[in-house]
Amino acid sequence: MIKINLAPTAKKGKATKPKATKGAGPGIKLPPIQSTVIYIIGIVVVVLIIGFILIAHSMKLSNINRNISSLQSKLNELRVYVQTVDSLEKREKQLSDIITPIRDLNRNRFFIAHVMDEISSRIPEFTWVTSLDINAGGSTLGIKGTTASNLLVADFMNRLEDSPYISNVDLTVLEKKTVEKQEMMEFTLTASIGVDTLSGRKK
Repeated sequence: MIKINLAPTAKKGKATKPKATKGAGPGIKLPPIQSTVIYIIGIVVVVLIIGFILIAHSMKLSNINRNISSLQSKLNELRVYVQTVDSLEKREKQLSDIITPIRDLNRNRFFIAHVMDEISSRIPEFTWVTSLDINAGGSTLGIKGTTASNLLVADFMNRLEDSPYISNVDLTVLEKKTVEKQEMMEFTLTASIGVDTLSGRKK
C-alpha cells in the first residue's frame, strides 16, 4: 500500500539563527546638555537674587543700627542739657524763695512807714503807744498803749478810723493800771490795714 504525504514539507536548509537582542539600558534618560545649562543658569540667578536681597537687608540693618547709635548719642547729649536745665530751675526756685520775702518787704516798706506815720500823727494828748505789731502779711495791726482816760481811747480809735490806711479798729483790752501813783488806762487795739487803689480810701 502506498502512502502519500500531502502536507508541505519544510525546506531543508540552514536554520536561521535568532538575532541576539541588545541588552536593555538604564531606565533614567539623561537630559540634553542645553537643558542642564539652563538649569544651572536658573539656579545661579536665584542664588544671586537671594544674595542681593540678603546684602540689601544687611545694608539696611546696618543703616538702622547707625541711626540708632546716632540717636542714642544725641539723646545722651540732650540728657546732659536736661540735667543742666533742671539744675538751673532748682537754683532759680531757691533764689526765688530768698528774693520773694525781700521783695515783699521792700514793697511793704513804704506802706508800713505811712501807717506808722498815720498812727503817730493821730495819737491824742496824754496817750502813749507802748507796742506796735504788724503781721507778716501786712494786713492786720495791733496797738498797745496807756492813756489818762477812757474818752481818750475812744478819740484815738475815731482818729485811726479816719485814716485811709486803717480800718476796722476794735478795742480788745481796757484795764485800769497805776503808773507812778497815777491811775492810767491800759488798752489794746486791733485794726486792718491796707489801701483801696481805686478810691485811695481805706479798705
